[in-house]
Amino acid sequence: MTQAVTGTLKVSNDCIADLAGYAALECYGVVGMAMSDAENGVTRLLPFNRLRNGIGVAMEDGRIVVDIHVVLEHGVNMSSVSANLVSSVKFILKQIAELDDVEVRVHIEGIRTR
Repeated sequence: MTQAVTGTLKVSNDCIADLAGYAALECYGVVGMAMSDAENGVTRLLPFNRLRNGIGVAMEDGRIVVDIHVVLEHGVNMSSVSANLVSSVKFILKQIAELDDVEVRVHIEGIRTR
């Protein structure tokens, strides 16, 4: 038997970024997270232990905004992968962190060929 526990749940931005990163990697067509260096104009693929560097979490107008910077696989439909990515991240944040009002923005930083 389960009972509701009263109280509040606080989730850190790093935790949200980690959840979003792992959800993103499960999506078909996503190679990995990316981080752009504005000074040099270079985008690099991040290793799996640094996923949160490719994800920004902020609060705008009372809602959480998650910016995900990804590298996609060559030949995939970018629109479909982006829609799937948004759906997956929203689902995992709702299920695990109990966050309902989340806006997910996908930034495609590059395409990786084999």
